Amino acid sequence: MGKKLVVAMSTSCLDYHPHPHNVRILRLNIELSGKRYIDGLSLKNSDFQSWMLNNPQHLAKTSPPNRLEITKFFLKIMDEGYRQVLFVGMSEALSKTCARVREIIPLFEGKMAIRVFDTRSGTFTEGMMALEADRCFRQGWSMEKTVARLEELRDDCQVIFGVSDLSYLIDNGRLSRVSGFVANLLHLKPLIHVNRDGEAEVAERIMTTVRAMRALSDHVGQALQRGHYSVCTLYSGNLELHRDLEYILETHNQLRHLPAYPLSPVVAAHIGPHAFGVGLIRKLS
Repeated sequence: MGKKLVVAMSTSCLDYHPHPHNVRILRLNIELSGKRYIDGLSLKNSDFQSWMLNNPQHLAKTSPPNRLEITKFFLKIMDEGYRQVLFVGMSEALSKTCARVREIIPLFEGKMAIRVFDTRSGTFTEGMMALEADRCFRQGWSMEKTVARLEELRDDCQVIFGVSDLSYLIDNGRLSRVSGFVANLLHLKPLIHVNRDGEAEVAERIMTTVRAMRALSDHVGQALQRGHYSVCTLYSGNLELHRDLEYILETHNQLRHLPAYPLSPVVAAHIGPHAFGVGLIRKLS
């Protein structure tokens, strides 16, 4: 059947994963003040955080790679001898990238099979699914068996964020204006989660950042009571907030030395500079 490869998106946090893997990364685009950058290459998390803090009245524009860019990306993979590719992408409710990849599949018919898997998630839970697919391929698993494994993981994963301002999610079209209006009006600190359909929605509206962190910690604790999970922390750029979250998770849930991942600029553009969160995915036997 030929060589197999996993492809993930730059939204997956794999640029910051410290361990070796064979996952290839399809990078999205981000535009700042009329200048285009490539997510994770020409624009890193730290540089983008500085831009957001220095330009609070401006929004970054994000976009998937275009058809030509995607075609060239997969042609290079085919030239390297791969004949089966599993594209593990961010939720289709949050990004058009999976749909863009599907558009080019007929161009490779009879030459290289491309399968698209919608994680209905994002950030490092998306990345963890890509890493699991890579592990399965290295162990000789078939495409169908690997996809079935990812479906198991997708059924029980969570991404939850605390944000100080919903304007980024609303203005970028990832959250309805009705959902965010009251929270912004009352200066609440809402928790945002990605639901089973892969959509971002307000989970709770809370008065202070500390209470939001405690509520987030409670969500983690409830999940851990149900089963064994891999847990990671996620942050947009404010390291002080991230350290506060780590302290609360350690104090309330005895979770120490959790892997921590900064968000890619494309994700941070939609959630703002002061976001903090966790990703959970069930450990399978």
